[in-house]
Amino acid sequence: MVARSLRAMKFNVSVIFSVLLYGLVTSCGSKPEVESSVQQLEKAFPNGSANPDLQLAIAAARNSDYVAGVVALSNAKKLPGLSAEQLMAVERANQSITAELTRRADRGDVKARADLLRIEQTRSQ
Repeated sequence: MVARSLRAMKFNVSVIFSVLLYGLVTSCGSKPEVESSVQQLEKAFPNGSANPDLQLAIAAARNSDYVAGVVALSNAKKLPGLSAEQLMAVERANQSITAELTRRADRGDVKARADLLRIEQTRSQ
């Protein structure tokens, strides 16, 4: 009787753990969201309009042109004199856009897969 109870408890714990792990994995793919990372980017660069790469990245992300956004963010990272906060904001935006594309591609979005391929091709050049 005790052995049966222990087996049932172990099963319940493993099921709960699996459900929690699945929830963490699936929710992490969409965090940080693109919109909030773009807002953080704008806060980190209050005069971002002076930089064409940042301007392009923000506009592209807002218009869901994620390939142009990632490429522009990659160029923006190379700017001299960026603070740590600015570099982190650029990287967060880059990661959130890439995560959004990956999430869409995993769900079968053909355009998202093509966009990820185009981003990879621009990085390898």
